[in-house]
Amino acid sequence: MRTYLRYINPLVALAVLALCVYAGSTPEESVFRLKAIMDGGFATYFLAKGLFCSAALFILGQLLLHLMDKNASNP
Repeated sequence: MRTYLRYINPLVALAVLALCVYAGSTPEESVFRLKAIMDGGFATYFLAKGLFCSAALFILGQLLLHLMDKNASNP
């Protein structure tokens, strides 16, 4: 579990962020444009969702890792 929280969880959080930014920046014509995010609408929604979900996943993983380390050191 510690290996997952230390190494895999940050990579998953980064992958979630990358997928959401990619989904937000590729509108209907399937061309990668970062300007699409600033136009508003669904692109901005996907950016906000990616930021929130990846940050929540990373912070929760770090919190669980800290709690596991704290419980392991106190018998």
